[in-house]
Amino acid sequence: MRINSFEVVLVFELDETIVLSLGPSLKALQKNLGGQLVTINTPEDAPPPLPRVILKLSDSLLKLGMDRIGITINPPSHVKSNINKSSKFALQRTLSMIKDLLASIPQYKWCGIVTDLEFPSEQNSHNSAIEAITPVCDKLININRSDKDLASFQLQYGIKENSHFTNYTLSGYESRNIKLIDKKKKGFVPVRLSDHEVAECGIKIMLDINNKPGGATDDPISDIENILNKTNKLSETLPNDLNLKGILI
Repeated sequence: MRINSFEVVLVFELDETIVLSLGPSLKALQKNLGGQLVTINTPEDAPPPLPRVILKLSDSLLKLGMDRIGITINPPSHVKSNINKSSKFALQRTLSMIKDLLASIPQYKWCGIVTDLEFPSEQNSHNSAIEAITPVCDKLININRSDKDLASFQLQYGIKENSHFTNYTLSGYESRNIKLIDKKKKGFVPVRLSDHEVAECGIKIMLDINNKPGGATDDPISDIENILNKTNKLSETLPNDLNLKGILI
């Protein structure tokens, strides 16, 4: 299993002046963390969740909308195969970015975390994303394809447990090593994926856990910690929980 990223979302009451009130804190973060602050020129009628300001760091991205803060964290390569170490890094990075912002945001409502997990296929066992996900389809879906090849597949379902909602999305993925042969050519360069071999393929699982509606406490930091702890536990038991033991490696 490989942990590609965490997407932490913190939702609060709508505040159309949030960019002004958080401006000094964002500038301080830029200075302290060595990031790059970018203001987005959004139209006046843009929906509140759309980012108005972005703070770019080497391993993360903070997006500020009028009713939420979204933080994408990419764990370093040496911890990507360890969910506990990756989530610990995600928590540390999240706290370093939101602690100084919490005092200035409006009433906190709820939070959620989407974790991008990949299960690479064993070398040479599959040649594409659809080949990698086919065993999942055959295991979980009771549909007779009459020996026809699978062309596409995505499975999504959610469950409620106490104050948390957990959503699972399963699909296939593949990556290719694409190299531009004519480096001197400028402008548009067409790329045909069929010209480049698949370097890796496997099964992708998006694990989305949130505490909306009504499951949030008055402490967003505690809520984030609890969701990350739940993410850790569920990630370790996915093969059994999804009835995919022997398929998820």
